[in-house]
Amino acid sequence: MARRWLAVEDNFLREHYQEHGPQWVADHLTYRSRSAVAKRAMKLGIRGRQWTNAEDYVISVCYEKFGAAYCRRYMPKRTEIAIMSRARRLGVLRDRKYHNQDMIESHDEIGCLQAAIKTGWVLKPEDLPEGFFNLLRVY
Repeated sequence: MARRWLAVEDNFLREHYQEHGPQWVADHLTYRSRSAVAKRAMKLGIRGRQWTNAEDYVISVCYEKFGAAYCRRYMPKRTEIAIMSRARRLGVLRDRKYHNQDMIESHDEIGCLQAAIKTGWVLKPEDLPEGFFNLLRVY
């Protein structure tokens, strides 16, 4: 039989769920799994983190060729499944011809780095080449 939720657990959930997510909350609540935390949050009407324009931008630039695992480098608080779901909602599809290929340095990868720098996910390197942000993605 499942343990009843205590008021102190509900309060902890309300305070930390949106900022840290279900796994972090589950790690800090004894006897609660990630799925139990997510279900309880849904029952209490607590929504997860909202997607930012910066995250959407990184997905639109990176997801098609490099996939969710690559995008996750710039969004450490998002799961790969969440990134795949968001990409689907944005209409960005994974191009299967690139599946299981090594990520080589190309204009597409540079486009991902441009996106990450512009959105603040990665600090701008001091040795960035002139005209770096003028490079276009090549298909």
